[in-house]
Amino acid sequence: MKLSTIARGGALAALIGTLLAGAADARNPHCAGGIQYVTQAMNDKAKGNTDDYKREINKAVEQLQICSKEDPADFEAFGYLGWAYAEVDSMAKAGVAFETAIQGLTKKGDVKKADQWVNNRQSFWVTSYNAAIGKINEAQQLYPDYCKQPTEADKSMKAEAEKNYQAAAASLNQAMVLKPNDPSTYRTLGRLYAATCDYARSEATLNAGLKVAPGDSAITEMLKGIRLNQVNQLASSKDYDKAIASGEEMIKSDPKNPDLYVTLGDAYFNRAQGLKDDAARKKDFATAGGNYVKAAELKPADADMTFNAGLSFQNAQMYDKAEPMWAKTVQLRANDTDALSALGMCQAELKRCTDAIGTVHKAVELKPQDPNLHRQLGAIYGRCGNNARSTDELMIYLAMHNGKAVADPASSAKGAKQGSDAAKTLATDGVPDAIYQWEADNNKYETWFYYGKKRAFAFSGGTLTRKSDWSAPDTKSSAGK
Repeated sequence: MKLSTIARGGALAALIGTLLAGAADARNPHCAGGIQYVTQAMNDKAKGNTDDYKREINKAVEQLQICSKEDPADFEAFGYLGWAYAEVDSMAKAGVAFETAIQGLTKKGDVKKADQWVNNRQSFWVTSYNAAIGKINEAQQLYPDYCKQPTEADKSMKAEAEKNYQAAAASLNQAMVLKPNDPSTYRTLGRLYAATCDYARSEATLNAGLKVAPGDSAITEMLKGIRLNQVNQLASSKDYDKAIASGEEMIKSDPKNPDLYVTLGDAYFNRAQGLKDDAARKKDFATAGGNYVKAAELKPADADMTFNAGLSFQNAQMYDKAEPMWAKTVQLRANDTDALSALGMCQAELKRCTDAIGTVHKAVELKPQDPNLHRQLGAIYGRCGNNARSTDELMIYLAMHNGKAVADPASSAKGAKQGSDAAKTLATDGVPDAIYQWEADNNKYETWFYYGKKRAFAFSGGTLTRKSDWSAPDTKSSAGK
């Protein structure tokens, strides 16, 4: 995510004249001298007199430090001390001095001068903050997915990105100590640590942000995301037990978060795949399915949720629970042949032959070039007692699976022997969409596919051996089985 810079609230140059104009004449000599050094330093900085600027600003720090001890009620001098500290990159000290000036002047009722130091501090904060944003954006352009292991070729890019992130973190920490109660600094630093996969530090930073800005909705939402990333990180490292424990604890306080249920579902599903005990596997798959169902309830338009739930219940052999999940998936994604195939399988397991045939037949119509769908339809026909249609579909599967498609179906078909069944088929049905040549039981076959017409012809030596037609499902002969 590309971050935007914050516009400067007011340039330092514009503040110099305003601030210096209000400097009192009768004051502690160290206070007056320190203010005078700030004046000279900033004028020389503007002229490009770098050596004089550095000498004068360091003298300003020295004099104003003495001033702060000798005259702690000179709050305007504290403002200049903050300015001087900021110029020498002592942002923590600058932040304390600025805050002392602002609070002291406000209590005295001198709001105008207090606002001037608020603006001065803000200008330094903006400079540090925008420098950090620039470095973060450079890092993301160099290596967008920082959590991903780099290839050998990408190692140098990731190393450069890391340098930019480190520089950004340094700038943000400067901004934070300069203005400790600004929640945007905590948000951005928390986001930076998350981008570098340091979720523990990100969470600690965001929690600190909530202390200075209780109820900040953006930080609260970011914390949820960070904690979820921590669970995902545990799952990615295959520490499924800890991932599950953390995820279930999070759900107690955030029961309406669908992403949590998805993460838990993934953890249970992946843990199940590694289990050898059949009962334990099925239990984890069933629990995964339950979590995906909850996610689906919270995201009813997301077909991935019902798909995952159906797959989980199917792996648990809970076909009665898997079937409605696949049906819902098909409602949401009508042309999803994987979901149609799984739905038909569950319907067959539940001995609903008519439904199973109709469902898988629809998948075949959508994707007739898929041999596995023809094999599945053939198996369901056989299971449901329709041996003729079963053989039709299995012959198609064998042709596609065992055979090799010819490069030029038109030329191959036109080479059929005159008067043969193949030549007659060419005359009546035209050039086939595809021709597969294959062998079985020492016999050579050619199967001509007409996908648009939903039929195929198997020839041996030009003689028709089988015509397979999937233009309509045959559910009558399977009714009641």
